[in-house]
Amino acid sequence: MNLTIKQLRVFVAVYEARSFTIAAATLHMTQSAISKVCRELEERVDCQLFDRSSRMLVPLEGADALYRSAQEILASVTVAERRLDSLKSMEQGRLNVTASTLIMYGLVTPAVREFHVDYPGIRLELFELPTADGVEHLLSGAVDLGLVSLTEPQPKIESQVIYESRMWIACAAAHPLASAGAVPLSRLLDFQHIGLRKVYGFGRGVDRVFQEFGQTPDSVNIDCGTLLSSLALARDGLGIAIIPSYIVGLARSLGLAAVQVESDAIVHRLSLAHRSGAWLSPAALHFIEILKRAVPPG
Repeated sequence: MNLTIKQLRVFVAVYEARSFTIAAATLHMTQSAISKVCRELEERVDCQLFDRSSRMLVPLEGADALYRSAQEILASVTVAERRLDSLKSMEQGRLNVTASTLIMYGLVTPAVREFHVDYPGIRLELFELPTADGVEHLLSGAVDLGLVSLTEPQPKIESQVIYESRMWIACAAAHPLASAGAVPLSRLLDFQHIGLRKVYGFGRGVDRVFQEFGQTPDSVNIDCGTLLSSLALARDGLGIAIIPSYIVGLARSLGLAAVQVESDAIVHRLSLAHRSGAWLSPAALHFIEILKRAVPPG
């Protein structure tokens, strides 16, 4: 059974759209050409893939099985195409990088600036995504590298911890802690905290530190979905926000005081990650060197 890349691309487009018309528009082909490719594919695999009896195409069992494999094959092809481009010359090519919004802001953009000065012809595309989505983009081949928070090993992902963050607090300039040089962990219990939902690695890390300490700080009954929201609320005087070291500069630029917590506890580990066994282009390897050099101690 010999399937072509074109057949797989057409099949995936039709499977996802449930429509020859939409798939044709997506791939810039005619509807008749799309239909013909699908019929050729069905003949090749000797299996009907779609029920065409209703207005919307309905994938059959064989289509579901083929879709999963087709996605993996096309992801590998996409990675190969992008990497062959970058092999031609470091004067052109692409490099796709993922990190969460604030990790991108605090840690990745300094490396992006330096890389762009060295290789202005390489097109950098930045994907600001939470870790779960970033890992999916790595596995699919949509991105080459990621700086992500991994709490456990991920299948098919190679990773190396390159940043460990300790605890800081951000508070309004008029807050009693604003002028402190450093704050003992126990002192944080005297003030109300703006919470961060525990679905995020940093929020879970902070929660773990206080559990090990044996006491939990009072909350102002606000749990934020992002660190940026907690900074805004802290600036408005609603409480203190515990933050990772990589956004200290951002907090201060927003007019907040940022004070280090006297604790050796690591609350957030960030790993440089890519697909297991993936061949990394010269551009990716150079970016890795720059990123490791640019990332400050936590």
